[in-house]
Amino acid sequence: MGDNGGYGMLEGKTALITGAAKGIGAATVDRFLREGAAIVALDRVAGEREPHPRLEWIEADVTDDDAVADAAAYAARAGHLDICVANAGVGQIEDFISGNREGWTHVFDVNLIAVMVTLQAAARQMIDLGRGGRLLTTASISGLRGEPHAPSTAYAASKAAVMGLIRAISVEVAAYGITANAVAPGQIDTELNASDLEVISARVGRVASDLRADFLAESVPVGRMGRPEEVAALYAFLASEEAAFITGTTLRIDGGELAI
Repeated sequence: MGDNGGYGMLEGKTALITGAAKGIGAATVDRFLREGAAIVALDRVAGEREPHPRLEWIEADVTDDDAVADAAAYAARAGHLDICVANAGVGQIEDFISGNREGWTHVFDVNLIAVMVTLQAAARQMIDLGRGGRLLTTASISGLRGEPHAPSTAYAASKAAVMGLIRAISVEVAAYGITANAVAPGQIDTELNASDLEVISARVGRVASDLRADFLAESVPVGRMGRPEEVAALYAFLASEEAAFITGTTLRIDGGELAI
């Protein structure tokens, strides 16, 4: 992995990225490296990629509070923790009527509590360092509307809660020169999305590829899936100095899906 094609707008910055091995997280690692950042990447299993002098892997689960705190402290010691992208998350296709406490607890533990713990650990390091910083997380347009084609109430509720968390955090950390924002992707071409599609396909008895094609044609104005690299580009902007006046908000990246 080289640095060709980047613009260097994160040169000299250090970032902690969770859920970094696949999908949006992996694309964000790639983009941040191209932009000159040093990265501490956390996932349950390290990503399969060529070694890079500015990339360190930590194998841990985001529900392990001590491991997350250690990762944030390590990033701060390795350089200075400037950016945190709390991207790790889980999906769950399940009707509201079929849900139970165990399933909801798991989804909220990963998608909300672990996000809070990750951003909190990073914020503590940023405040101690006195350099300001960027707190970022992955929400979803599922948290902004109901989705009858893909019932996922626990997931939607957790992502809505994340957006509320970001609004509250932004007010508290602003005095330290720290901004806090969320990104709400729509239909992004990831393994998680593909897995959810297979579940929905089985539920409705339709071929997954046909189901996806019809949905994109009817519900996404640009008519295609988004790429993880496109979400990573938005993260790179929000992590940069150019986004210093953006905080407490959620930016949609959905091909116009919620514009309909």
